[in-house]
Amino acid sequence: MQQKIYETDWLASRPVFYNEMTHQVSFNINDVIDFKNLEFHEEGFNNFLDFGYSILEQTPIKNVKFLPHSSRLTIQDDGKFLIEQFRDPVEEWLEKISHEDDVWELLREAIQSWEDSVEGEIIIPTSGGYDSRILNLFIKDKSRIQSFTYGVSGNQSQSFEVVNAQKFSEILGTKWTQIPLGDYHLFFDEWDKEFGVSVHAHGMYHIEFYQQIISKIRGNNPFLSGIVGDAWSGNVNIPEIHFASEVKLLSYSHGLNADSHYSYLNTKNNCLLENYYATNQEKLKFPIFRVVEAIRFKIVLLSYLLTIPQSFGFNPWSPFLIPEIALSMLTLPLDRKQNRIWQQDFFRKHGLDVESMKIKKSYQNNLNFQAWKRIPLQPLNTNLLANYIDLSYLECINQELTQKTLIRKQLLELQCLPKIGGLLIRLGTNDSHYRAYAAYLTLKPIEKVLLQSYC
Repeated sequence: MQQKIYETDWLASRPVFYNEMTHQVSFNINDVIDFKNLEFHEEGFNNFLDFGYSILEQTPIKNVKFLPHSSRLTIQDDGKFLIEQFRDPVEEWLEKISHEDDVWELLREAIQSWEDSVEGEIIIPTSGGYDSRILNLFIKDKSRIQSFTYGVSGNQSQSFEVVNAQKFSEILGTKWTQIPLGDYHLFFDEWDKEFGVSVHAHGMYHIEFYQQIISKIRGNNPFLSGIVGDAWSGNVNIPEIHFASEVKLLSYSHGLNADSHYSYLNTKNNCLLENYYATNQEKLKFPIFRVVEAIRFKIVLLSYLLTIPQSFGFNPWSPFLIPEIALSMLTLPLDRKQNRIWQQDFFRKHGLDVESMKIKKSYQNNLNFQAWKRIPLQPLNTNLLANYIDLSYLECINQELTQKTLIRKQLLELQCLPKIGGLLIRLGTNDSHYRAYAAYLTLKPIEKVLLQSYC
């Protein structure tokens, strides 16, 4: 019998799930869950609520885990697992200082080497931000680029993402298309088939995005991703961590989570977080290690940036997953990383500093509200979830999201208006709606796994 081997890279950018009891292994969590004998792991369940995704190798499901970074799982002849952990490349960079000229050269060489290795039109999802701008700039043959952008403001065509992307695509002479979004609440089932209860359901807009893109091109294209490039650039800073309870500072969840205080699966101690802190306490003193760890915590979710396009037949690749590039970016001098000055200067030099150009654009982000208006959310199944989550919490979420009172609708509509919307948001009028929406997206995968266990 030939041994099967699964490996993860330095971030675990392609998660590998396994069941310690059934000895099943897969890149899809749904393949390894024993639905007929479903049990929740108390700490894994509560961490999932608080982070919005699975952390520290433990999913919400008892006996269902995932490989850490830099590791290998071998299924031996007797069916048992052998898990090996390799040296962490980050440890060699903790006290290094790099130079931005070297970083730009590393990026240019990697992107152009990849470009030479692939054929056909190159698809670049282009947000209008810095990372996708780098990808577009360094492709030698601009005629090969097909870039696509979605907006997040009320008028999506006026969104800063769309306006910026359109402008620098015009400067570079590349083919560019705007993709309208707003129907992604239709894709809860599709999202669940890909990611199950490993992460919350917020990334469904990417399913809608790529579904539209694939209708406009031949398919099976090489695909260039800016995944986690912003984290290495200086855009992500994690505060110092002095206690195990502060490990949650690594979550980088943007509020897209629920609240474990309402969980009935209470534990006196969170051994997963405590053991992690005890093991990594010294390394967590280094800012670059904290940033890498924040991405490693969240990578089980962020992997959708590659998994979804791959499911549509694209062949994704990113230079920002190469350790030397990522760690060189992270170890640039702090004064140059602050506000991403090193990148701003570079774009100014190449005439791509579109932020300084006097172009009308909106920095509003209410895409989730647009989706909520267009596709009503089905209430959470309180009969199922109330065995594990406080019923009053579930009812509050349902009331906030599915009972659209006239006053609530009018307030949210006003938030779409310039100036008025900004004032209302600063006053906190959308806080309860946002928290309910985030909790709903976190609890929905738990509801779905429970439904499958009863089928």
